[in-house]
Amino acid sequence: MIEVKGGRLQGLGRTLARLGLGVWFVLMVAVCATLLGRHLLALPRPANDVALAEVMSSLRGAGPGGQWMTVHVLYAECPCSQRIAEHVLAGHRPADLAERVLLIGHDAELEARFAKQGLPVTVVDEDEAATRFHVVAAPSLVVVGPDDTVRYVGGYTERKQGLDPQDVAIVADARAGQDVSPLPVFGCAVSARLRASLNPLGLP
Repeated sequence: MIEVKGGRLQGLGRTLARLGLGVWFVLMVAVCATLLGRHLLALPRPANDVALAEVMSSLRGAGPGGQWMTVHVLYAECPCSQRIAEHVLAGHRPADLAERVLLIGHDAELEARFAKQGLPVTVVDEDEAATRFHVVAAPSLVVVGPDDTVRYVGGYTERKQGLDPQDVAIVADARAGQDVSPLPVFGCAVSARLRASLNPLGLP
C-alpha cells in the first residue's frame, strides 16, 4: 500500500514538474515576444490628412509664410528621440527652411538647447499629442510645403536605432517635387493605449 502511494506521489510530482515547465515556457515566449515587438516593430505614424496639415501649419506661428517647414516630433522620455535631437542640434541644416520642434513632455535642458539655436519648441503632454496633433509615437518627422500641405510624414531611419537620419534628404526630395515614401517610425509609444498594446505584461 505504501509503495502504491509512493508511486502515485512520484507520478504527481512529475506531472506538476511538466506543468510548471510548460507554464515557464509560455511565459518566456510571451516575454520574448513583448521585448521583440518593442524593439523591432514599426510604430503608427499620423495619417496624412487635412486635420494633420491644419494642426502642423499652426506651428508656423508669427514666422514668415511661404516657406518649407519641418516639424520634429520628439518624446522627452524616448532615447531614440534624444538621438534625433542631437542630430538636429549638430547643425548643417537646410537653408531657407523653417524648423519647429513638437516636444512631448518636458526636458528643460533640451528646450534650452533648441532655443539657443533659434528652433521654436512647442511642449505638449501625451494626451494633447494624441488628441490634437494625432501623434502616438515618436520620433516622427513632418514636412510641410509652402502651401501648408503635408508632403511627408513618417520616420527618420530605415531601421531601428539607425545612425543615419534621412531628414535632410527627405526635405530635398520633397522640395524637388518627388513623392517621398515614408520611412517607418521606430522609437517609443507616446499614448498610454499604444504602450499597453505593445507591452501587455507591463515590463519595465
